[in-house]
Amino acid sequence: MLLLITCSGLSCFALNIGETFVVLENKYIPLFVSEGTEFEYEVGTHGTNCYDLDTVLPPGTFVKVLEEEKNNTVLAFCKVSENCSFRGFIHVKFFEHSMKTMDGLLFDSTAPSRNMLSFKEICQMLDSYINTDIPYSWGCNNLGEINLEGLYTFVCKNNNAQENAVYRCVGLDCSGILHKISSWILPHSTEQLYNFSKGKCLYELDDKTSDDKLYEVLKSMKDTDFVVCPREHVIVSLHGGFIEAKGYNYGIVYTETAHAMERLKNLIKEGTVRVIRWHPKLLFQDQQS
Repeated sequence: MLLLITCSGLSCFALNIGETFVVLENKYIPLFVSEGTEFEYEVGTHGTNCYDLDTVLPPGTFVKVLEEEKNNTVLAFCKVSENCSFRGFIHVKFFEHSMKTMDGLLFDSTAPSRNMLSFKEICQMLDSYINTDIPYSWGCNNLGEINLEGLYTFVCKNNNAQENAVYRCVGLDCSGILHKISSWILPHSTEQLYNFSKGKCLYELDDKTSDDKLYEVLKSMKDTDFVVCPREHVIVSLHGGFIEAKGYNYGIVYTETAHAMERLKNLIKEGTVRVIRWHPKLLFQDQQS
């Protein structure tokens, strides 16, 4: 094992390649695509859109060090849940303040234990997102802000904002909504959601699908079902309409029932979409009927 010595202020601690950690309760850790410190983002009306952030690791995530420290970051493999894992770069500061060591055998043999909220609690959570100022933020699935000041160099792509302004690492992206309401059980990737094998694909739709069929689909959808395009976007069914993190100039948007057909038509213009049911309560009801 190669020993890594990481210092922060007056304290130092050691990291070993292959060493395993778990994210502490009430801690969230940003995982980046690249090891570089330059962090590009845009500022919109309702929030920020980050281009280097892959995801935010929630409490209970398993983390294994894969390579030695470079540019104050460590390449790590991270298990978020049974269905969700990531590989990316974590700033060394978070190992000291947000994680504790764990048994390597446990890391290799199990997945983090996740207790899903009840169906009612999830719907209440979705309701609480409507008409709020929760920002859209690419890669985020956290409503508490993570302080990144002093850790990264920020480069803003919006001409109305100054370069190196401090980025607010807080908010939700489209798949981040599902990731959060499922207690991190659902993947945080539209492509993985599109191919979610433990869900039930109710329909596949494209721009050739008739209005009658789309109406049938809308009538049959239940709260928490989602409509997803691979590598593009996902929207969640709620009260006969849709809730979504629409973009950095919109934030969280709710489409009423009267406009749900129009929203679905706009989505299928992007390609073939899938309507997927994932909540265990609804899947069980389907099996019994």
